Order: sequence, then structure tokens, then C-alpha cells
Amino acid sequence: MSASLTDAAAADREIVLRWQVHLAKEQPQRFVGVIAAAAAMALFAFVWFGSVVPALVMGMVFLGALSDFLLPVSYTLTTTHASASTLVSKRMMAWKDVKKCYLDDAGVKLSPLSRKSRLEAYRGVYLRFGDKREEVLQAVAKLRPQNV
Repeated sequence: MSASLTDAAAADREIVLRWQVHLAKEQPQRFVGVIAAAAAMALFAFVWFGSVVPALVMGMVFLGALSDFLLPVSYTLTTTHASASTLVSKRMMAWKDVKKCYLDDAGVKLSPLSRKSRLEAYRGVYLRFGDKREEVLQAVAKLRPQNV
């Protein structure tokens, strides 16, 4: 492989911004509520099914659904893609696939859909700002396709 192709591939993977947000740490009162709700769901499953196994499964499913809240989320913006990852999941989207960006108080949603849809909640990558609001907005404005 030639040196120019290697340099181009390295430039495509260049990290522009990296940060982490841990909502449970930032909102300890909600963390207590989430743990209490998970325990209540597990207790309900135990009473309903009369066994520990369904109770454990129900508690784990509930906690897994809230992994973005319970676990730290690491965000990475490179010259080719944006990603959000926890210990149990990773969502990644190439900048070329971004059709729309939606801004709110907590972050920016990168969407592969060209218009609002019910599928919006299940598509794309949501980038929470944490303490890096301006840096994230500047990086997204620089990296996103110009037609968005």
C-alpha cells in the first residue's frame, strides 16, 4: 500500500473530540429511583412466577434498558463518524449518512432520516453535551455534511 493511501486512512480516523457523560453520577436522586424501580420489578417477577430466575431476568432487562443512564457513555467524534458507547452497547454513524441534526438543551441528535418520523427514536446517534456544549456544537458543525 502506498504512503499516501495510508496517510489518507489515518486522517479519516483522526479523533476530533472525545468526552464522557455519566448521568447517574450527575443525578444521584434519579439513580436511587431507578435502583428502587428495578428492585420492585424483580420483586414483582418473583411474586408472579414464584422463582428467582425470572426475577433476576426482569431486573437485568430493566437495568439493561437504562444502561445509557446507569453507565458512563463515551462519545467520540472522528473525521469519518460519530459514536456513543457504554460497556454493553455502541452506536456509530458515519458523517456521510447524517441527513438531519436536531438540537435540544441536553445534546444533539444525528439522524439518518431526512424528515421527522416515529422511527427517529430508534435511529441515529444522540450526543449528550455534558460539560462540552460549545466544543460539541463546533465539532458537529465542522464535520457534518454541508447539506444538513
